[in-house]
Amino acid sequence: MELHTRPPALPEAAVALLYVLAALSPVLAAAATGIEPVGVSSEFGAALGLTAAALLYLQFLSSGRFETISGRLGIDRTMGFHRIAAYVLLAFAVLHPLLYLTNTLLADPLAAWHRLQGMLGSPRLRTGVIALVGLILIVCLATVRKRLRYEVWRASHGPLAVVVAGLVLHHAITVGAYSAETVVRMVWLVLAAAAAGAALLVYAVRPWRMWREDWRIERVRRVGAHIVEMMLRGPATTQLRFSAGQFIWVTLAPKRPPFHDHPFSIASAPADLPRVRLVINEVGDCTRTFERVAPGTRVAVDGPHGSFVVPPQASPIILVAGGVGIAPVLGILEDAAARSDSRPYRVLYAARKHSGLVFMDRLRELQTRLDLSIVYLVDEAPRQPNCEAGPLRAAVVKELVRAAETPTAAALICGPPPMMEVAADALLDAGIPASSIHYERFDYGAGKGRLDRARQRQALLVFLVLVAAMTAFSLR
Repeated sequence: MELHTRPPALPEAAVALLYVLAALSPVLAAAATGIEPVGVSSEFGAALGLTAAALLYLQFLSSGRFETISGRLGIDRTMGFHRIAAYVLLAFAVLHPLLYLTNTLLADPLAAWHRLQGMLGSPRLRTGVIALVGLILIVCLATVRKRLRYEVWRASHGPLAVVVAGLVLHHAITVGAYSAETVVRMVWLVLAAAAAGAALLVYAVRPWRMWREDWRIERVRRVGAHIVEMMLRGPATTQLRFSAGQFIWVTLAPKRPPFHDHPFSIASAPADLPRVRLVINEVGDCTRTFERVAPGTRVAVDGPHGSFVVPPQASPIILVAGGVGIAPVLGILEDAAARSDSRPYRVLYAARKHSGLVFMDRLRELQTRLDLSIVYLVDEAPRQPNCEAGPLRAAVVKELVRAAETPTAAALICGPPPMMEVAADALLDAGIPASSIHYERFDYGAGKGRLDRARQRQALLVFLVLVAAMTAFSLR
């Protein structure tokens, strides 16, 4: 079986620079027109609108469905940035019309209020006003998405964003002195075309591709409390190539992607293709029905995705798994055994109950084929060798690191977000550099761990650069 090789990643600084240049491209084009500024507040308002629209179009590229981006940075970093960018562009969009009222507001607040009412009711500005309302709705729905059915969220978020993007394009090319210039219009058309292409790929081309191959469910069995194993089989000629630890998006017939697909980590080795094993936690409306799915049911598969892979030069490998987070870890170990990898693997496997520890027999078998040691951690009283009392705490992680201490060690963490935060902070305290700690959050929320906070600061720095550039534009 041909191994999946990942293309070299662009440095993170290069990705950030490309993003900043794309976000500022309308402002840079406006500055190049040579139009005389009309006032600091009005120019800053124009810059806010130009940048907000560019950020909206870039959101289509940071949706987490493009391996070129999310596979290099990690889906959690990509989607975390996507979430922060949404709040920033909403703030820019809301402030955009208000900045035009600054001078009037300072001179006569009542007149500013009447002028704002006139702007909101102006036929010329109607598409912009509707787009702003739509943008507010998108962000509000995203804020409460955990309270919505998964399918409702997926079916509303993307299509509504497409509608808003179309309204923004009309507003951008029909309103304002800068957008009347050819160079600015060309920038808008390029950004809109990129967003439209991304939407077309996600909502039309990729779903069609997902059904081209004949993937079917081979078997489904319960392996633990609220955990099921699903074995998929594809055609012998499948185009799927993945690295151990990655994940795929799966849709069960007769439902259709992209509104019904779910991400699941692969718990098998690339050498096992065309069979793929998934380990699924029954937590949602869809996943609770998986155990009842009949063998032979068709599934649509999209992948691979994710950056949860073992660095090729790292040794030893520290793997921390919590609950169903054992899925990608098991895939990594299966791949190591298939390749007769001689590197040391040190595993910490945590669960709330003994029934949450799954694939124990398979893990013991892998220990006979690898330099593999496993420490089990459960909140219940330990009932077996190498099993300690939980919950996961820093001391246990540090002990694992001491047993495998070397400058070339790499650590991979997969599990519930609070567990990953504790583990990541403990690994940092134990001397593992941040660049050698790998994990992916599937909740896309703002983590509280030190690594999460560092990533959030990096994202905010990008937007501070945008604000600085807009300020320079308004003061030119």
